[in-house]
Amino acid sequence: MSGSSSGTFPGDMSTDRSAGFADRMTRTMPGGDTRSSVYYKPFPLTMASGSGCRLHDVDGNEYIDLLNNFTSLIHGHARPEITEALAAQAELGTVFGAPTEAQLSLSSIICDRVESVELLRFTNSGSEAVLMAVRAARAHTGRSSIIKLEGGYHGSWEQVQMELARGAGPGVPEQVMSMVSSVQMNDLEGLGRAVEAVGDDLAAIIMEPVMGEGVLVADTDFLREARRLADRSGALLIFDEVISFRLGQGGYQGVAGVRPDLTTLGKVIGGGMPVGAFGGSSEVMSGFDPRNGMLEHAGTYNGNAMTMVAGEKALELFDRDAQERVDRLGERLTKELDRILVDSRLDARAIGIGSLAHLHFDTEGALPERFDDLHLESETLVRFHRAALAEGVFIATRGIMSMSTAMDEGDVDEALERLARTVRRVENDLGI
Repeated sequence: MSGSSSGTFPGDMSTDRSAGFADRMTRTMPGGDTRSSVYYKPFPLTMASGSGCRLHDVDGNEYIDLLNNFTSLIHGHARPEITEALAAQAELGTVFGAPTEAQLSLSSIICDRVESVELLRFTNSGSEAVLMAVRAARAHTGRSSIIKLEGGYHGSWEQVQMELARGAGPGVPEQVMSMVSSVQMNDLEGLGRAVEAVGDDLAAIIMEPVMGEGVLVADTDFLREARRLADRSGALLIFDEVISFRLGQGGYQGVAGVRPDLTTLGKVIGGGMPVGAFGGSSEVMSGFDPRNGMLEHAGTYNGNAMTMVAGEKALELFDRDAQERVDRLGERLTKELDRILVDSRLDARAIGIGSLAHLHFDTEGALPERFDDLHLESETLVRFHRAALAEGVFIATRGIMSMSTAMDEGDVDEALERLARTVRRVENDLGI
């Protein structure tokens, strides 16, 4: 099986070795992959190495990496300072059944940067961080129900499904859904109605201030109203900043000036290693203090030494100057890519904030404002993703992109040139 014979990858793209790996992987993993988000037809390309902002697959194809493992690699691949920290720690041991100095170092950096986080706990993923934050809110309030944003992604946990409007999916008990309701981002009246409908059982309002699906940004007024309604109802406000933390030294909450009770983190705080964290006020987080014996939170690899030293180095390197530089690169990419799309014959736009960007198709020329406006399963997006690979640009199948500090203006120039060629490929493919 090869890319050219499949009819899915462009004929000038060599994928023979990836095809072979994909076939063998289906013998040990369902679908040949170990996370749903990396799958695309006819098979995901198998990567061999990454350096800076470049990826290389097993067939020798090179890509400018605009995905960065779904926004987690803020410094790109194999940043020397991080790999050196990992190598040094590996010689001392990778994980211990005890606290380490590295846990103190990374937790101190996060608490210093995020004003609302007075105490925190580490996990191994953002999904785990959200699970524990919701549990903390329920324990603190003595209530059960939560409100989330429709389309907001909070990990692989049934009570925070991305699209609640679709109802319970396979493996999700119907009774679970009775404890969760959703509203559209920036719908002030809808949020108010939802809070009123839940009433005295509302434990938490949870939201991404910048939604990963579509890179939709919550209005400051909406965030403030969520804060007000949480206070009035006696519920907690949880900000999921697993993705949006990269947008400010104190996360997007610092940019917006709205302080949540709990915050979930992940991705960039791990320096490329598996990570998650949840934290907030000492009043709420003290429930996890073993001396109080209220809430159990265990995990064999929580706060493992390898993640801690990589995360510490990553955040040290991601200072305000680095953040502002990567934001400027992202803003330029978004603006110029949107111009390319508007001038093309495709019905597409690019939106973004700071170092995050997202492609949208079938927009009828308008910029999307809410989850209902998104067309994440667009056939044109499928074609664009395929064509981008052929032009040597690695993006998510759903269209999200992110910048890394490994990039410079020249890399953005090259990415834009390749994306312009991608547009022409898709136009030719569609015959328009």
